[in-house]
Amino acid sequence: MKTWILAGALLATPMLAQAVENTRPEAGTTARDQQEVLTWLDLQSSGKAASPHRQSATPAERDRAYQRYLKSYTREIPEYLLDDNSFSTDNK
Repeated sequence: MKTWILAGALLATPMLAQAVENTRPEAGTTARDQQEVLTWLDLQSSGKAASPHRQSATPAERDRAYQRYLKSYTREIPEYLLDDNSFSTDNK
C-alpha cells in the first residue's frame, strides 16, 4: 500500500510543480491588465453601473466623520515630515 502511495506522489510531483509555476503572476503590467483598469475607471466615472438607490450618510454619521476630521488636527506633524532636506538628492 505504501508503495502505491509513494508511486502516486512521485507521478503527481511534476504536475503539481507545473500548476504552481503557472499560478505565479508575472512582474509588470501587461497591456491586458492596463486595458482592464481603464475599463473599470471608465465604468466608475460614467456612472453606468451606479446604484439606482440614492446613498447618503445620516446626520449622525456626517457629524462623526467631521469630528474625526477635526481631531486629526490635534496631533503635531512629526519633525521628519517637516524637514525639507531629508529628501535631497545630492549627497553632501
